[in-house]
Amino acid sequence: MEQKQRFIHLAQSGHFTVTELCAEFGITRKTGHKWLERYAGGGLEGLEERSRAPHQVTGRTAVEVERLIVSEKRLHLTWGPKKIQRVLLIKHGLETPPAVSTVGEVLKRHGMVEARRRRGAVFKVERGTLTAPERNNHVLGVDFKGWFLTADGERCDPLTVTDLHSRYLLRAEALPQATTRWTQQAFRSLFRHQGLPEIIRVDNGAPFASMGPGGLSKLSVWWIGLGIEVQFSRPACPQDNGCHERMHRTMKAECCQPPSAHRQAQQQRFDRWRKEFNQERPHEALGMRVPADVYQASARRLDERIKPRLYDLGTATQRVSATGFIALNGGNCYIGESFGGVDVAVEREEKSGLLQVRYANVKLGSLDDSPDARLRPPAYVARWESKPCAANTAAVFA
Repeated sequence: MEQKQRFIHLAQSGHFTVTELCAEFGITRKTGHKWLERYAGGGLEGLEERSRAPHQVTGRTAVEVERLIVSEKRLHLTWGPKKIQRVLLIKHGLETPPAVSTVGEVLKRHGMVEARRRRGAVFKVERGTLTAPERNNHVLGVDFKGWFLTADGERCDPLTVTDLHSRYLLRAEALPQATTRWTQQAFRSLFRHQGLPEIIRVDNGAPFASMGPGGLSKLSVWWIGLGIEVQFSRPACPQDNGCHERMHRTMKAECCQPPSAHRQAQQQRFDRWRKEFNQERPHEALGMRVPADVYQASARRLDERIKPRLYDLGTATQRVSATGFIALNGGNCYIGESFGGVDVAVEREEKSGLLQVRYANVKLGSLDDSPDARLRPPAYVARWESKPCAANTAAVFA
């Protein structure tokens, strides 16, 4: 403000031109003339800073529409922008309701939504491309529908397994908990009766995945040890397992609301509904046939005495201890308790000079040659690939 006043004083003195003053003050001539005009019209008050916001905003959401959005959100606290936009169209008769993103911005502006913070994994895992199912037992979709309490207050965790090619629902099992123990027990029964699939597709939650090396849990390590490829959907992308999620919605509506008296009764309800889903309910993706007309059980039954070959002949492997360690250069290196009792491959990478650790075809991380080496995620390797030898990498890790 002092510079503006000095500029006006010197300009009115008549000793300097506006061009000279603008050059001296480091401003454009347009700015200099603007100051003079504002001073002439309003004195010193005219030189005050003004808002740069436009006087009119094309497409601004009307105040009345904004009030409708807020009121609908207050009536339905769990509804999001998509549902509220639909209500504006149907219930309130708006011919051109605001875009979904605009509804979301209005809710944010009024503090009615809270962004969810996602917890980053310790080992960032790169997920590959999902395989499209082409035949029976090619890809199984596996998930937990979401737990609820039965009428007697007992917890029920429905485990669901679907053959994604035939849409055949192999399991809808009311487990007491979504833990590795109960889930593995259910899959042992499934594999003995329906056989082994080629691929299992799961999300990134427990007990299917973990935040450890490779994103693998004890359950997914067991699956891979049986010769089954495990594929993970993208985080926060339920559409990657869309037909399975759609089945969950039908299942919830038809046999979970209201819940049964106890878990055994809930299981009987699941069994009746599964029979109807597989043998009576026509499916549009199958040309209005029922899944039972398409599905056939796998010929490869579970036999845990048969160990499939996970590595090529000559590959150097080490057995992981029950507590998750392997022996390395006279010391112990922690791999993870999920891998306890299995063999992992330890191979030298030519480019980086590091030791790469993998389980089957899943990269777990890299190690240097020091006795106290720690397993590093695969993403770290690129930082040391420019090092000329393994000795340099050891110094960097240290």
